[in-house]
Amino acid sequence: MIFPKLSSLFVLARGRRRTLFFLYVLVLGSAVMESVGIASFYPVVDMFQNISQLDYYKDKLTLWVPALESLSREKFLSYTLLAVGALFVFKNVFLVLAGYGNVRVLTDLYCSWMNRVFKVYLDKPYTFFLENKAGDLVQRKIMQTQKASSALKIFVTFLGGMTSILGVFVVLFLLSPKATLSVVFLLVPVYYVVMKVSQGRVYTAGERIVELEREGFSLTTEVLSGVKQVKLFRAEDYFQSKSKCIWREYAQHYVRNQFLNSLPRPVLETLVVLVGVGALYMFMQDSGQGEELFPTLAVFAVGIYRILPLASGSSTQAMILASLLPSAETVAKLLLQEETSAKKESPVPPMIHEIEFQNVCFSYGDRKTVLEDLSFKFANNKFYGIVGVSGSGKSTIVDLIAGFFKPTKGRVLIDNVSLKEVDISTWRSQIGIISQEAFIFSGTIEDNICFGVNVADRDQGRIKKATRIAYADEFIDLLPEGYQTMVGERGVKLSGGQRQRLAIARAVYQDTPILVFDEATSSLDAVSELKVQRAIDNLHGKRTVIVVAHRLVTVAGADFIYVIENGRVAEEGTHKGLKAGNGLYSRLCEKQSLK
Repeated sequence: MIFPKLSSLFVLARGRRRTLFFLYVLVLGSAVMESVGIASFYPVVDMFQNISQLDYYKDKLTLWVPALESLSREKFLSYTLLAVGALFVFKNVFLVLAGYGNVRVLTDLYCSWMNRVFKVYLDKPYTFFLENKAGDLVQRKIMQTQKASSALKIFVTFLGGMTSILGVFVVLFLLSPKATLSVVFLLVPVYYVVMKVSQGRVYTAGERIVELEREGFSLTTEVLSGVKQVKLFRAEDYFQSKSKCIWREYAQHYVRNQFLNSLPRPVLETLVVLVGVGALYMFMQDSGQGEELFPTLAVFAVGIYRILPLASGSSTQAMILASLLPSAETVAKLLLQEETSAKKESPVPPMIHEIEFQNVCFSYGDRKTVLEDLSFKFANNKFYGIVGVSGSGKSTIVDLIAGFFKPTKGRVLIDNVSLKEVDISTWRSQIGIISQEAFIFSGTIEDNICFGVNVADRDQGRIKKATRIAYADEFIDLLPEGYQTMVGERGVKLSGGQRQRLAIARAVYQDTPILVFDEATSSLDAVSELKVQRAIDNLHGKRTVIVVAHRLVTVAGADFIYVIENGRVAEEGTHKGLKAGNGLYSRLCEKQSLK
């Protein structure tokens, strides 16, 4: 059965368990009133069958409510019928309130889970996103969270249905223990066997459905993100074929799941009817033709009538719950990853002196060492260049400066404070990184410059100043909508040079004291490269500037240059001194015809 796997639902309900319990109490109250209402059919039918019984019930109730003594027979019968009707009205009011509360609470929980899962993602280290596909993460956040919400809703409804069934059985047991126990002993074992056989298969298929959804979303996201390459290499048919295979298997498992979900219902409905009729026949044989036979049969008939939809509905809900539990488990595992410790790391104070690499070694997992025994410094408000051939480890140095990775050995120090011992977010607030592929978000040019800043808090003067320094104002002022121009997803409406200058303006607007350019001009044409170079020159002496470059012209004006080869510092010095030497830098200058 699925019960051992229900623990994930209790994880999801954290913080709202009291509210959900209150909703269950409403359902329980509804079940109690329904049971009392069904039981009330006995005296009503008894009074209609034998009018003399009316006085008997009136005398019984008068002991509890003395005011009834003055009522005539006709009025007492009328009030009795109204009371029975009122019971069912109040029962349905309770059900409506429970239904509204259920939807309200579970919708709030769903939105809360979405936000919490998003926060879990944002709190993850950079390495987490290197190991997981974006489509996979989005699918877990949206589809699996939605299914987990449905699982919790169905679970609450299932509990309500089972409570109502139990209440009806209690009433029937009080009327005829033998017949009721016969029904229970016949129904429960068959119900257990049918559900156990079906639920195991549904749960297994549900796990595979979750995996296929993850693969499908991941593939779609990846293909759409790289659609230009897909079209250039004419790979549309290849990816379409992969997508068809995934969703074909998904359809097979989904159809099988839906079939298994619906299978127990007709079986149990048939069984309830047959067992109910058998129980009535058994009761008739035991009771003979006494006066109590007809009202008892009426109560049994109403009870079986109510049990039939409740039993079939509960069986369907149990099957659907089994198919949704894998999604609930996925979301529960994500929510359990939320930071529970109150540990606070110390912030990084504003850098005054230098960034220092002290005997730093680094490798990606078990792969070959990328950086080995690397030691150098970047002093405050100086311009530094990092050069070397492709694959020498230049961009890895940038990732270590930003704290995206931690050294395998050695330390990265900020004014003699190791980045391993601090709140890394307070350090990142001091650096701005402009990479080769500057990521531009969908929105306006102003939104991208003031990235992460609310509209009300934006400083228009700083925006204009940042774009002037980055030479971005030259193309922004020519746009019809200026700073309110929509740039499209990933900035597709802008050229490569415009995106780079916009990224520089974004970093300048943040007013970070340290700016790192990671191959920021490598993919630009000569004109765009010159403008970006002029933007870098504008920052010289005003900020700590670190430029990682393949083209040496970009770092020719640097105060100091580090030449990286095979993960080590091969040379260091000024452009003039290094060019005059016989090392790698001099050879690169000759290849690039740099004077």
